Amino acid sequence: MPLSSLPSLFLDDPAEAARTGLRFLHFIGLAAGLGSATLLDLLLLRFFLRGEVTAERVAVFEFASKVVDAGLKLLWLTGFGFLLHYALADPVKLENPKIHAKLLVVAVLTLNGLFIHAVVLPHLRRQTGRPLFQGMGAAQRTLFAASGAVSAVSWYMPVALGAFPQLNFTLPAAQILTGYLLLIAAMTAVTAAVAGVLGRRSAAQAGQAAGQGDAELPAANRKSL
Repeated sequence: MPLSSLPSLFLDDPAEAARTGLRFLHFIGLAAGLGSATLLDLLLLRFFLRGEVTAERVAVFEFASKVVDAGLKLLWLTGFGFLLHYALADPVKLENPKIHAKLLVVAVLTLNGLFIHAVVLPHLRRQTGRPLFQGMGAAQRTLFAASGAVSAVSWYMPVALGAFPQLNFTLPAAQILTGYLLLIAAMTAVTAAVAGVLGRRSAAQAGQAAGQGDAELPAANRKSL
């Protein structure tokens, strides 16, 4: 096929060309958001949970969060584009329960992103120089664990829904969302348990350090005399 005939593949069917462009941009947003969200989870696991929160690590976390936000905005933009395309060219697809479930998942993902920027990131900045969970109560650790679980599950859920066309017009949205919530609950429970262990370990280490400092204080006082 000569290159000169390539534009005709898109111009002959404008509706299909628009759908192809939307799909391409949708994949870019999904790849950017999913990749960056996975990176954030790995950063928490590798750096924050195993050592002190540093300014450099917080900067990387904030940059990755911005990439996640950009991917999420692109998902919303292309998602509305798909809805408009279906409304004009193929209204039957608007009745697909999988689309309804996906919209709710992305809405939850958006709310969780707002929570991360309003609560999680400020906490990370305050924890600079200390372990992530030091000084946090059980309720706050569970809340942070739930936010991480929502982020992880909610980014992979749209990928799974898009990858399995067998789910089109088969499962009701309620069943899909029930499975989604069960996954979040299970991951939250595991993450909260791990965070609790790490929090108690940090508290114990801080107590030991304080005890050693108190034990060394009399010796130092004797030297000063």
